[in-house]
Amino acid sequence: MKLSVFLSHNHRDKSFVRKLARDLESHSIRFWLDEAEMKVGDSLIQKIREGIDSVDFFAVILSTNSIDAPWVVNELDVAMNYQIGGKPIKVLPIMLEECDPPGFLVGKLYADFKNETEYDDSFKKLVNSMGVVFNPTALRNEPSRENLGTSIDRAISINLPLMSKPFYRPFQYMGMPIPRAEEEVGAKSNKIGNIIVENEECKMLLEAEGNFISYVQVDIKRTAPHLQSQEFDSVPILGVLSIGVSELELVRKQTHFHTYYDHRKRLKVGVSCAYDGAPISESFSSKNYGM
Repeated sequence: MKLSVFLSHNHRDKSFVRKLARDLESHSIRFWLDEAEMKVGDSLIQKIREGIDSVDFFAVILSTNSIDAPWVVNELDVAMNYQIGGKPIKVLPIMLEECDPPGFLVGKLYADFKNETEYDDSFKKLVNSMGVVFNPTALRNEPSRENLGTSIDRAISINLPLMSKPFYRPFQYMGMPIPRAEEEVGAKSNKIGNIIVENEECKMLLEAEGNFISYVQVDIKRTAPHLQSQEFDSVPILGVLSIGVSELELVRKQTHFHTYYDHRKRLKVGVSCAYDGAPISESFSSKNYGM
């Protein structure tokens, strides 16, 4: 389930809040923003209370505009009362301008957004405090040099096949109940709940934990035999399964193992050669995402 945050602010700070909301969304954090949630005829007080009651975090934008604004004061009071009452909601003070925060926020560590040139660092600290891995590519919203078309073209150029269902974009099976996964891939699970699907071009393992798929690995047979000391390009390997590298952030690269993070799906994606003579494999896991 996505993390969620209530954005309490004064309307004069709306441009900053909209930018912050977009960047939070790019990191798969759902935001509650009045202009997106409120409809004509809604009870303002009721909607605000429902909004605060439904989120994991309450972010208050502190500025000279907001510290005495009645609605911000009221929203902050509701959030603090929820917190005092035992609701698992964390208040996140965000300092947009130099000002004197309310007394009960004095002494708390706040996210410092006063300097626009340090926005990236401030945002990184904010999302890290929420338990989310910072993705600079998503924040900058830069066009990637390596899109899905590039990955597919490079796969074709080195004579690798493009896989169709059930091997197409196999991260879709992550978190899926075993019975549904069996139906989707057209194969039955074994005694421990794992499902293996294989054809001439690849072999896919759907590994179960409890009643759900927790790990997926696909071996691209045509890449064997490969050596761990042999360099490889992971872009066309991803293209075989119709995954564009623009969807991922490369976080670690070794001769025999490339590690990516998929921040939107909160997955760790590996492209590797497990041992000398093995094919190159792609793996998908949520356990070690961000580590």
